[in-house]
Amino acid sequence: MNYDALHKTAPGRVICTCCLPVLIMMVSCDKVIDLKLPDAEKLYVIEAVLSDVGCRVNLSQTLNLSDSNHYDIVSGADITITEDGRTPVKLNQVNGGYYRAGVSGRPGRSYTLRIDVNGSVFSTTSVVPQKVTADSFYITERLFFGKTRRVATVEFNDPPGLGNVYRFIQYVNTKKDNNIFITNDHLIDGRKTVYEMLVFEDEKDPLKTGDRLSVELLTITPFMYNYWYSLDQGALGQSQAASPANPVNPFGRGAVGYFSTHTVSSRSAILR
Repeated sequence: MNYDALHKTAPGRVICTCCLPVLIMMVSCDKVIDLKLPDAEKLYVIEAVLSDVGCRVNLSQTLNLSDSNHYDIVSGADITITEDGRTPVKLNQVNGGYYRAGVSGRPGRSYTLRIDVNGSVFSTTSVVPQKVTADSFYITERLFFGKTRRVATVEFNDPPGLGNVYRFIQYVNTKKDNNIFITNDHLIDGRKTVYEMLVFEDEKDPLKTGDRLSVELLTITPFMYNYWYSLDQGALGQSQAASPANPVNPFGRGAVGYFSTHTVSSRSAILR
């Protein structure tokens, strides 16, 4: 140490004067840098669902970094659903970028979604899988990190033959849990299965007696399994991903999103 740079000030206290220029620079350099980031290409965001209980498409568009909202709804699109090459069914715009049609998907049938918007056309085809129903639904309790948590539990029978994939959506009263719950049949093929979902609890509004817990068991396509898996992993930078990434995309350049053809089995229970 350079003792010439040290000056005694009081018994037991020493100041290193060689550090003062660095400290001055740290407190004095407070310049605001205005970054001029280029606007990214705007993409259409397509959220399309055809199930055995209905058909809907939500259409929006991404915004620039400088815009205040997260998305921009898109009106005036021409959207159709076609079953096995038959006469297309037109979806009606019901509000802003929300489109609906009074049709439902039938297991084993192929459906083509076509969206014509502002001169751009997006199209993809998907098959509705065979339906698997939830046989029972109940609430169990598990100990997590010293705290007892309620767990929504679904029982169902996986049909023989690999390739069945599932997504689960749960609700507390009418509030949807945005966690992604998916599974495949690699380890459960042809077996009775018990699937548990940790119920989320709001510290300000904890679960209480009389709350209704609901679950939807969706039998989805392998593509949608990959979509939700990549969204859950890649978008969070997991699985050794260097950075967040977009999930798999069926629409090609100019759009992101999904077309989910699936069946729905719903169950609910009351907390006691």
